Amino acid sequence: MLNLFRGGPVIWMNDLDAAKIKVADNDWIEAYNRNGVTVARAAVTHRVPPGTVLMYHAIDRHLQMPVSELSGLHGGTDNSLTRVVMKPTHMIGGYAQLSYGFNYYGPVGSQRDELAVIRRRSQQVEF
Repeated sequence: MLNLFRGGPVIWMNDLDAAKIKVADNDWIEAYNRNGVTVARAAVTHRVPPGTVLMYHAIDRHLQMPVSELSGLHGGTDNSLTRVVMKPTHMIGGYAQLSYGFNYYGPVGSQRDELAVIRRRSQQVEF
């Protein structure tokens, strides 16, 4: 767990991809797409395949989350880049599957792949 968690939001990326956009280990980066934006530190490693980035451990978007240069708002969690996919089987029975999360309407989180653009941001951050 200590290897994955660096005290805040982290996006793991390949060292070759990081070199292409001039990102060094622990630099602040932004990932964005049509669904939203998230701000995190880069964890540069050869263990992630080129063309792929990973973000583990969703955190509260107000804890150690800088303001995004793109949106002007606090950068979101790892789910800010994904969209909620409703499965009909999650709605069977009338139970509380859709109402457990605070300020969230949808089923439990699952592994979701999404296309996103990674950019190096200014290293002067505002929280």
